[in-house]
Amino acid sequence: MKLTKKVNRSLILRELWLLRKTSRVEIAKRLGLDKSTISQAIHELIDKDVVVEFEEGAAGPRGGRKPTFISLNTAYGCVLGIEFTYETCIVVAIDMIGSIVYETNISTEKRDRISLTSLIMNVLESCVGTLHKNGLVVLGIGVGIPGVVHKEKQTIRYSAPLNIRSQYDFSKEIASRFLIPVVIENDANACVWGELANHRQNGLKDFIFLLLQARCGCQKTSSQVGFGIGLSMNGHVHYGHQYSAGEFRSLFCSESVRGQFSLSDVDLAAIFENPLLGERFLAELCSQVAIIVNTLNLSHVFFGGSFEMLGSRVKEIMEREIRKNWPYPYDDDLEESIHFSSFGYQAVAYGVASMMLDTLFGDVELLERRDVSKRILTEGNSLNEYVRIVT
Repeated sequence: MKLTKKVNRSLILRELWLLRKTSRVEIAKRLGLDKSTISQAIHELIDKDVVVEFEEGAAGPRGGRKPTFISLNTAYGCVLGIEFTYETCIVVAIDMIGSIVYETNISTEKRDRISLTSLIMNVLESCVGTLHKNGLVVLGIGVGIPGVVHKEKQTIRYSAPLNIRSQYDFSKEIASRFLIPVVIENDANACVWGELANHRQNGLKDFIFLLLQARCGCQKTSSQVGFGIGLSMNGHVHYGHQYSAGEFRSLFCSESVRGQFSLSDVDLAAIFENPLLGERFLAELCSQVAIIVNTLNLSHVFFGGSFEMLGSRVKEIMEREIRKNWPYPYDDDLEESIHFSSFGYQAVAYGVASMMLDTLFGDVELLERRDVSKRILTEGNSLNEYVRIVT
C-alpha cells in the first residue's frame, strides 16, 4: 500500500473515532483534502468492512435522499485490554468506537508456580479463545502493568509487584508469538490513554492521572501500596527521555525509607482504615502533586485505583493543596477540575485497550490482519495456530 494512501486512511479512521459519525464532506473539510481523495479512501474502507455507510435524518426541503453518514463498523472486531497485578487480571474488550463488549477478572494468586511468560500467555490465550467463542474477532491486545516500561522497545525495565528485577523483553517473549499486535504499557500511563479516549470530543489535553494500588497479600514488594503518575501534555502521553516519567518518591522520605512515602509500610497499609493516617498520606502526596499541577498549568486532576477507598477527602485535600501552592488569587473552579477515574477499577484495562486502538488506527495494515486471523478461526483451526502464526 502506498504511503500516501496509508496516511489518508489512518487520518480518516482517527476522524471517525473522534466524531463517531460524520459525512465525507465533513471529513474532507477537517483534513483539508480533496473530496474525491476522501471518497476513494472511504470506499476502500467500506469494502473492507472497517467503515459502514447509512442514511439518517430527514431529506432536504426539496425531497430526495436522506443525508448519508459514515462511521466505524462496531462489528468489525474488538480490542482486548488486560491489567496484570499481583493478585488478579482485570480484562475488558472494547469495540471500534470504545464501547465495552466483554469484561471479566482472572485470579493470578498461584502465579509463583509458573513463569511470568507462561502466566501472561495463558491469560491472553484464554481471553482470545473466550471472545472467539462469543463470536468476537480480536484485533489486538494491550497489556498494562505496574513498573517501568519502555514503550518503544516494548521492554519492562523493572516491576516490583511482578518480581521483575532485570529487563524483560515483552516483544520477544510475548508479542512475537501472536498474529495480531500485542503491546505493553505502564499502568498509570494506560489510565491517561483511557481518559484521552473518553474525553476525545471535549478537547481534554493537559492533565495528570494519579494511580494508587493497594497490593493486599503481595509479599515480594517493599510496600503494600504503590503509586504512579501519568501525564498528558497537549493531548499526548508524556513519557520522558528514558520512558520513566511519572515514577514518584516523596521529598519527605529519608534515606532509610525503602518505599515511596515517609510513612512506614505498616502505616501505609492502614491508610484505608485509619482516617488520621489517610489524611497524613493525602497531605504528603497532594502537596507535591500541587506543585506539578500549578507549574505545568494543568487543567484537570484524575484519581484512580484505590483512591476511591479514601473517600471524598481525596478531592478536598487536593483542592486545598493546589490553592495553597499558588501565589496568586485562584479564580478557577477547582472542584470541577478534580475527578475520580471515568472507568473505576477498569481504568488500566480500558486504557491499554484504547492505546491499542490508537495503534491500529495509525497502521491500517495491522487492522487488515483481522481477515487472516478470522479465516484461521472460521476454518476450524486451533487457537494455538491463531496465536502463534507470525506474519
